[in-house]
Amino acid sequence: MLIPEFNLPPKVLFTAAFIVAVWIVRQLWIATIKRSRRRLEERQKSWISVAKNLCNLAIVLGIAAVWLSELQNFAISVAAFTVAFVVATKELLQCFLGFFTWATNRPFRVGDWIQINDQYGEVAEIDWIKFRLLEVDFENGYCYTGRSITVMNNVLLTHSVISLNFMRRYVMHKFSIYRDNSVNLFELREPVTQTINELIAPFQDVAARYSNLISKRLEIEATSIEPFIDIHTSDLTHQVFSITLFCPTEEAHQLEQAITERFMALWYQRANGASNS
Repeated sequence: MLIPEFNLPPKVLFTAAFIVAVWIVRQLWIATIKRSRRRLEERQKSWISVAKNLCNLAIVLGIAAVWLSELQNFAISVAAFTVAFVVATKELLQCFLGFFTWATNRPFRVGDWIQINDQYGEVAEIDWIKFRLLEVDFENGYCYTGRSITVMNNVLLTHSVISLNFMRRYVMHKFSIYRDNSVNLFELREPVTQTINELIAPFQDVAARYSNLISKRLEIEATSIEPFIDIHTSDLTHQVFSITLFCPTEEAHQLEQAITERFMALWYQRANGASNS
């Protein structure tokens, strides 16, 4: 009959022997305390508790000393795994943290117009990982482009969010017209101003009330709703006719076209008159 052989590592044998030795010492110690008196007093009970605790501590320290190198390797492995896990999931963790930041501060809600980085749009949805914007073209009529932008929540930790919600109804629209120096643009200021006043007259009262509403909500000075014209030159020696007006967002592009049409008619009229003379 073959007897199986078990080859145990020396550390295992030493650990088992050490535990048995400490256990025997503990039992002898407790037996000595109990034999001193038939009825245990509080002092003897206290010594028995001390004996048990010291022996348990000796076992823990002894095992730790024997297996120190293995414990160090295990700790290093756990630390390496933790670091690898954090690195691998860093973007995901940042997205969760970004969502937590959004949920705490609520800088915007679904349906708001916002700007983040160089992206403009209306917030369509938001979840733990991302939020989606319906892109709005702020250069050509403030209308939807039909495209959607998916933005990861981690950008909320590194970029500021600009609320454009008040621009959904009225906007401070500014545009410029560049011409050469053949006509003095200051001569066109008055007729163009008259054209602008005629175009904005139907909604001036509503614009004034909306401007006051914005000033109260944001606790700032009310925005001037009077159109403003600035005439200056560019680095390319062009004359620049800049116009700023407070108008309904959906009508901004149409107003720009109407004012530009009036300006160009006046400019060509003056330019042709100067050439004929």
